[in-house]
Formats: sequence, structure tokens, C-alpha cells
Amino acid sequence: MNNMWKKAGLALTSLLLGAAVLSGCGSGEAKAPKDYDFYIFNAKTENADALAEVVKKYEQENGLKIKVFSLGTTDSAETLRSEMNSSHKPAIFSTNIGGVAEWSESKAIMDLNQATNPELKALADKIPDSMRLSMDGSQNYGIPYNIEGYGLIIDTRMVDGLFGSEHTAAFLDDFKAATYDEFESFVTAVDDYIQSDKPGSVTLNGHTYKFAGEKTALTKELTGVFAEAGAEKWTYGDHMGNMALNAIFDSPVAAKNATEEQVDELQSPVEKVVQTLDLYSQHAAGMNGPAKRGPDYINSTTASYDVSVQLFASGKALLLKQGNWVYPNIAKLNTDILPYLTFLPIKLPLEQSDIKVPGLTVEKFNRSVPEFVPSYYAINTKVTKREQDLAQQFLVWLNTSEEGRKAIVNDFEFIPYNADAGVKFDNTLNNSLIAYKVAGDTLSNPFNGSPAGGSYWGQEVFGTILQENYLNSPKAWTQEDYRDIAKQSVQGWKDAMY
Repeated sequence: MNNMWKKAGLALTSLLLGAAVLSGCGSGEAKAPKDYDFYIFNAKTENADALAEVVKKYEQENGLKIKVFSLGTTDSAETLRSEMNSSHKPAIFSTNIGGVAEWSESKAIMDLNQATNPELKALADKIPDSMRLSMDGSQNYGIPYNIEGYGLIIDTRMVDGLFGSEHTAAFLDDFKAATYDEFESFVTAVDDYIQSDKPGSVTLNGHTYKFAGEKTALTKELTGVFAEAGAEKWTYGDHMGNMALNAIFDSPVAAKNATEEQVDELQSPVEKVVQTLDLYSQHAAGMNGPAKRGPDYINSTTASYDVSVQLFASGKALLLKQGNWVYPNIAKLNTDILPYLTFLPIKLPLEQSDIKVPGLTVEKFNRSVPEFVPSYYAINTKVTKREQDLAQQFLVWLNTSEEGRKAIVNDFEFIPYNADAGVKFDNTLNNSLIAYKVAGDTLSNPFNGSPAGGSYWGQEVFGTILQENYLNSPKAWTQEDYRDIAKQSVQGWKDAMY
């Protein structure tokens, strides 16, 4: 195991032991009897109300009293740590790949391979390897809350306007199958059409699409191809950094346990990501015309996440690189667009020699979208056996019963990690992710296993290098720039390993 993770785990264990000793010296209040059968600590703020309602139904059906605590903030680590070391510990708690080391080292998390409830064990066994919560791949520490994913979001009515509605379905299929070179030519041709009404055609997957002779009311509004958020390092550092990592690692666990040799292999994929970001930033949309690299490109008032969503929702940009979590934000700005949203895959100019994941081809990579688990339900082994048993029964009910699964989809509005083609949402982006999942065209989220936890490498290393030294300047990028950015980013990963 990576030395950094060992050291972090031991340090956290020491802190936990210290906290436990201190809490043992507390007052009589700490020893107050529990007035519930078991306790759920929920760190997913967006399903707080819905989870409370579902638990009420479960209580009524089973004659139980369940304590539910949902945070009003996404910063849950300290609060959870305090609860886990109190005399009233949660039986079910939220965690992810960034927190599993702490709870594994302190032996406070159940490996579901050893679950005493056979139904829960069977449920856990069906979690795909790439989605398992683990330290080294041998454990299975949690049941996924849901899956999320991201890609290039498009309003299909724009495709109608660009090429004719009779070609839209074929266009979407051909875009998914297209090569990077075809994608690059497509971006250039669309931007020429936007900026100068230049007629012409594009070729995707070997099929040619001619631009409409006249622009429609929608396509007249376009100012660029991409809605970019240069002020937000996570939108390119995490998202695009993760694309590079998928060429080398098939899961967060694999990235978390990376060897130095594997990290060195990131050099070429990161170069290819930078090349792609160069293309995006050369064809970005602004409110009143194209957006150009420079100070405004990284300014929080002109290039924030909110501005990028507004650019897309108002029809200024053809493509928005974001996840299904953006749907409510788009809905606040333009409800008309919602039925027409879908995901297209992010493409990279990879060669087969760049890819080290067994069985993954360039073609499959470029027709796939990343889908991953943001948070897991874990069971606390430090509570009583009865509480553990009740916790296992609840998770089985939530994820297998008709009422529980209906709550996940309709009330939580989450995509179940085991969703099939029969699961349908009003949310078109969720439906698009399910279609990719059913087709088997998905990548993972290895960036969550990068050193120092998730977003550190993506934002503070890769993202910072890009933002501070390249996106803030109008100068053209060269192949040497691609190599230098990648070299610095790879070294930043290695520096954080030890």
C-alpha cells in the first residue's frame, strides 16, 4: 500500500484513539441511554428530506425508531468523526474512497464480504469492481448511494438547427463512434459556421452532415462551441484529469495504490488531455462573442461555474462539459431545454499505446462517459450486534424492495448503482447515463484515488498549473507546452505520494 496512505491511516487512528480516551472522561450526559434502535448519519445533503420520509415509512412498517442526521453542509468529515467517537454512534454512516482509510485503520467499518445478512452480502457481491469501496480491491466496504457521471451535454434541438431534425438521431450515434480527429474537425467547422456563416459539412464516423443553409432562431444565438468555466479548476482539473487517469487506472482503488512506474505512464495521457483543453479553450463561447484565453477567462465574475451554465442554458454554447448534477441549475434558467438534453462522450487523441487498462481500446474509451459512486452507506462495527443487524436489514430493504427502490428514484432522484433500462426519470441527463451504463460504455473515477484525496491532484496540481500559467494568457500553446504541463503534473503526483 502507498506509504502516504499508511501514514495517514496511522495518524488518524492515533487521533481517534485520543478522542476516544477523552470522550471516556466525559460527564454522565455522554452515557445517556439511546432512545432509538439505530442511527443513520447521512452526509448527502440533497436527499436529506426524502431520506427522513423514507425512514418514517420503514419505522412504521417495522415498529422501529431510527435516528437520522443529515448535514446541512458538504463538509462532513469532522462532524462524522465526532459522532463516530461519541457514545451514540451511527450504525450506518456516509463515506467514500477519501474516508475509507480512516475507518478501515480504526476497524470501524464492516467489510460486506463478511456481512452476516446473506441478502446484504449478495447485494454487495453484485457491485462492479470499478465501483467498490476498498483499500486494495479485496474489501467491499459500502453500498453505493447512487451513480453520477459527466460528459459533453448538448441540446439536441441545436443539432436539428445545424443539420436538420431528420439527421439528429444518426448524428448522435455517429458522434459517439467518431474518432478524435473527426471530433476536432467538427469543432473547427461548427465554430466557423457560428462566427462567419461559412457553409460546409462535417464527417463523423465516416458519415457526412451538411450545415443548414440558414441559421435557426436557436443557432443564431451561438457564440462558441464550448461553455467553459476557467475560474473553476475542478471543471478541468478534476474532470479532464480524470479522463487521463482512466487510461492507466480502472478504479479509484487502482489509482490509490499506484506504483511510481504507473504514475510515469500518465505522461502521455495527460499531454493528450492538455491538447484537448487547448481545443476547448480556442473555441469557447462568451456572452457577446467568443471567449478568449487571458485574465477574463479565469475571472470568477466572467468565467465561473454559474456563468458557464448560463452560457449553455441561454443557447450561447453548443456543448457544456458537466455532470448530471447540473440539471437542477439548468432548470432554474431554462425549462424549455430540459427534454432535449443528452450526454455525448469526451474524446481524447489517445493512441493504443497510451492505454494500460487491460481490454480498454481507444474506440471504447472515446465512446464512453465516466460514471461513478460519489458516496456509500457503510456499517459501523463499533455499535452493538443488534444495531448492525438492523442496519443490514435496512440497506437490503432500501436497495431491493419495490418501495425502497422507488424512493431512490422518485424521492431521492438518484440513479441506483444497479439501474437497468427499466429505470426512467424525468431528468433526461439521468436517462442518458443509464443508457451508457446499459451499453457498457462507461469509464471510472480514478481521480478519487489520487494522492492526498480526490481533488488535490486535479485542482491543486494539474488545475493550478493550467490556470496560473496557461489559461490566463492569450499565447498559443505548443507541443512543448503540452509536455511541460504533463511533466509538472506527473511530478506533482509523485511528490504527494510520500
